[in-house]
Amino acid sequence: MSIQVVLFPNLTEEEKKAMNILFLDFDGVLNTEKYQARCQAEGTPLADDFGALFDPEAVGHLKMIVDAIPELHIVIESSWKIEGIDALREMWERRGLPGEVFDSTPDLLFDGLLSADLSDPDVMARLEGESKAAEIRAWLEKNADSFCRYVILDDTSFFPKDMERHFIRINPYIGITMADARKVIEQFAE
Repeated sequence: MSIQVVLFPNLTEEEKKAMNILFLDFDGVLNTEKYQARCQAEGTPLADDFGALFDPEAVGHLKMIVDAIPELHIVIESSWKIEGIDALREMWERRGLPGEVFDSTPDLLFDGLLSADLSDPDVMARLEGESKAAEIRAWLEKNADSFCRYVILDDTSFFPKDMERHFIRINPYIGITMADARKVIEQFAE
Protein backbone atom coordinates (compact mmCIF):
# COMPACT_ATOMS: atom_id res chain seq x y z
CA MET A 1 0.00 0.00 0.00
CA SER A 2 1.36 3.40 -1.00
CA ILE A 3 0.66 6.53 1.01
CA GLN A 4 0.89 9.83 -0.83
CA VAL A 5 1.73 12.84 1.29
CA VAL A 6 0.05 16.04 0.16
CA LEU A 7 1.67 18.97 1.92
CA PHE A 8 -0.76 21.65 0.77
CA PRO A 9 -4.17 19.99 0.42
CA ASN A 10 -6.08 23.26 0.80
CA LEU A 11 -4.60 24.92 -2.28
CA THR A 12 -6.98 25.27 -5.18
CA GLU A 13 -5.83 24.45 -8.70
CA GLU A 14 -5.69 28.18 -9.44
CA GLU A 15 -3.48 28.78 -6.39
CA LYS A 16 -1.15 25.99 -7.47
CA LYS A 17 -0.85 27.53 -10.95
CA ALA A 18 -0.06 30.93 -9.42
CA MET A 19 2.75 29.56 -7.26
CA ASN A 20 6.10 31.28 -7.69
CA ILE A 21 8.69 28.86 -6.36
CA LEU A 22 12.35 29.65 -5.75
CA PHE A 23 14.41 26.50 -5.24
CA LEU A 24 17.36 27.76 -3.23
CA ASP A 25 20.73 26.23 -2.48
CA PHE A 26 22.81 27.77 0.34
CA ASP A 27 26.48 26.86 -0.13
CA GLY A 28 27.88 28.90 -3.01
CA VAL A 29 24.65 30.90 -3.31
CA LEU A 30 24.23 32.62 0.08
CA ASN A 31 27.27 31.13 1.84
CA THR A 32 30.02 32.46 -0.44
CA GLU A 33 33.72 31.71 -0.66
CA LYS A 34 34.45 35.47 -0.83
CA TYR A 35 32.60 36.22 2.43
CA GLN A 36 34.15 33.28 4.27
CA ALA A 37 37.64 34.42 3.17
CA ARG A 38 36.89 37.99 4.28
CA CYS A 39 35.67 36.81 7.69
CA GLN A 40 38.80 34.69 8.11
CA ALA A 41 41.07 37.60 7.14
CA GLU A 42 39.25 40.00 9.50
CA GLY A 43 39.04 37.48 12.32
CA THR A 44 35.25 37.77 12.49
CA PRO A 45 33.01 34.76 13.15
CA LEU A 46 32.51 32.38 10.23
CA ALA A 47 29.49 30.62 11.70
CA ASP A 48 26.74 30.71 14.30
CA ASP A 49 24.74 27.94 15.95
CA PHE A 50 23.16 27.08 12.59
CA GLY A 51 26.33 26.89 10.47
CA ALA A 52 28.25 29.13 8.09
CA LEU A 53 27.13 32.74 8.07
CA PHE A 54 25.66 34.04 4.82
CA ASP A 55 27.21 36.80 2.74
CA PRO A 56 25.27 40.04 3.41
CA GLU A 57 25.60 41.08 -0.25
CA ALA A 58 24.11 37.80 -1.47
CA VAL A 59 21.33 38.10 1.12
CA GLY A 60 20.65 41.64 -0.12
CA HIS A 61 20.24 40.33 -3.66
CA LEU A 62 17.89 37.61 -2.39
CA LYS A 63 15.86 40.36 -0.70
CA MET A 64 15.62 42.14 -4.04
CA ILE A 65 14.07 38.96 -5.50
CA VAL A 66 11.71 38.45 -2.55
CA ASP A 67 10.54 42.06 -2.71
CA ALA A 68 9.91 41.88 -6.47
CA ILE A 69 8.05 38.55 -6.69
CA PRO A 70 4.60 38.41 -5.08
CA GLU A 71 3.75 35.23 -3.20
CA LEU A 72 7.28 33.84 -3.56
CA HIS A 73 7.64 30.39 -2.00
CA ILE A 74 11.23 29.60 -1.00
CA VAL A 75 11.91 25.87 -1.13
CA ILE A 76 15.31 24.81 0.17
CA GLU A 77 17.19 22.36 -2.02
CA SER A 78 20.45 22.61 -0.09
CA SER A 79 22.19 19.87 1.86
CA TRP A 80 21.36 22.00 4.92
CA LYS A 81 17.83 20.55 4.71
CA ILE A 82 19.03 17.51 6.66
CA GLU A 83 18.70 19.72 9.75
CA GLY A 84 14.92 19.65 9.23
CA ILE A 85 12.39 22.22 8.12
CA ASP A 86 11.82 23.60 11.64
CA ALA A 87 15.55 24.26 12.12
CA LEU A 88 15.73 25.96 8.70
CA ARG A 89 12.80 28.18 9.55
CA GLU A 90 14.28 29.05 12.94
CA MET A 91 17.62 29.94 11.32
CA TRP A 92 15.81 32.05 8.71
CA GLU A 93 13.95 33.97 11.39
CA ARG A 94 16.88 34.43 13.79
CA ARG A 95 19.16 35.65 11.04
CA GLY A 96 16.49 38.03 9.75
CA LEU A 97 16.63 36.64 6.22
CA PRO A 98 14.20 37.92 3.57
CA GLY A 99 10.97 36.07 2.85
CA GLU A 100 10.28 32.83 4.60
CA VAL A 101 11.14 29.18 4.15
CA PHE A 102 8.08 27.52 2.66
CA ASP A 103 9.43 23.97 2.43
CA SER A 104 12.41 21.83 1.44
CA THR A 105 12.86 19.24 -1.26
CA PRO A 106 12.90 15.57 -0.26
CA ASP A 107 16.29 14.02 0.46
CA LEU A 108 16.71 11.35 -2.21
CA LEU A 109 19.70 9.09 -2.60
CA PHE A 110 20.69 9.15 -6.24
CA ASP A 111 21.33 5.58 -7.46
CA GLY A 112 24.06 6.73 -9.84
CA LEU A 113 26.36 7.48 -6.90
CA LEU A 114 26.69 3.79 -6.14
CA SER A 115 28.33 2.88 -9.45
CA ALA A 116 30.00 6.14 -10.50
CA ASP A 117 33.67 7.05 -10.73
CA LEU A 118 33.63 9.53 -7.86
CA SER A 119 37.23 10.59 -8.54
CA ASP A 120 36.14 12.35 -11.76
CA PRO A 121 34.94 15.90 -10.94
CA ASP A 122 32.82 16.09 -14.13
CA VAL A 123 31.01 12.88 -13.16
CA MET A 124 30.44 14.22 -9.65
CA ALA A 125 29.02 17.52 -10.97
CA ARG A 126 26.65 15.68 -13.32
CA LEU A 127 25.46 13.33 -10.57
CA GLU A 128 24.96 16.20 -8.12
CA GLY A 129 22.88 18.09 -10.68
CA GLU A 130 20.82 15.02 -11.56
CA SER A 131 20.22 14.24 -7.88
CA LYS A 132 19.07 17.79 -7.11
CA ALA A 133 16.88 17.74 -10.22
CA ALA A 134 15.25 14.49 -9.06
CA GLU A 135 14.50 16.07 -5.66
CA ILE A 136 13.02 19.17 -7.29
CA ARG A 137 10.89 17.05 -9.64
CA ALA A 138 9.62 14.99 -6.69
CA TRP A 139 8.68 18.15 -4.81
CA LEU A 140 6.90 19.63 -7.83
CA GLU A 141 4.98 16.41 -8.52
CA LYS A 142 3.61 16.35 -4.97
CA ASN A 143 3.01 20.04 -4.38
CA ALA A 144 2.55 22.12 -7.50
CA ASP A 145 0.64 22.32 -10.72
CA SER A 146 2.54 21.79 -13.95
CA PHE A 147 1.88 25.44 -14.81
CA CYS A 148 3.53 26.92 -11.72
CA ARG A 149 6.56 29.14 -12.25
CA TYR A 150 9.85 28.18 -10.69
CA VAL A 151 13.50 29.13 -10.73
CA ILE A 152 16.46 27.17 -9.38
CA LEU A 153 19.40 29.08 -7.84
CA ASP A 154 22.37 26.76 -7.40
CA ASP A 155 26.14 26.78 -7.88
CA THR A 156 26.33 23.29 -9.35
CA SER A 157 27.85 23.23 -12.81
CA PHE A 158 25.28 20.87 -14.30
CA PHE A 159 21.51 20.56 -14.45
CA PRO A 160 19.63 18.21 -16.81
CA LYS A 161 18.53 19.68 -20.15
CA ASP A 162 14.82 19.57 -19.31
CA MET A 163 15.39 21.92 -16.35
CA GLU A 164 18.02 24.25 -17.84
CA ARG A 165 15.53 27.02 -18.61
CA HIS A 166 14.63 27.18 -14.90
CA PHE A 167 18.25 27.01 -13.71
CA ILE A 168 20.44 30.02 -12.95
CA ARG A 169 24.01 29.00 -12.13
CA ILE A 170 25.53 31.06 -9.34
CA ASN A 171 29.26 31.71 -9.06
CA PRO A 172 30.15 30.12 -5.68
CA TYR A 173 32.87 32.67 -4.99
CA ILE A 174 30.52 35.67 -5.01
CA GLY A 175 27.03 34.18 -4.59
CA ILE A 176 23.85 35.82 -5.88
CA THR A 177 24.68 39.03 -7.74
CA MET A 178 22.48 41.91 -8.84
CA ALA A 179 22.58 40.46 -12.38
CA ASP A 180 21.43 37.05 -11.05
CA ALA A 181 18.60 38.70 -9.11
CA ARG A 182 17.47 40.50 -12.28
CA LYS A 183 17.53 37.21 -14.23
CA VAL A 184 15.34 35.59 -11.58
CA ILE A 185 12.86 38.47 -11.63
CA GLU A 186 12.76 38.40 -15.45
CA GLN A 187 12.23 34.66 -15.48
CA PHE A 188 9.25 34.91 -13.12
CA ALA A 189 7.82 37.68 -15.30
CA GLU A 190 7.75 35.45 -18.42
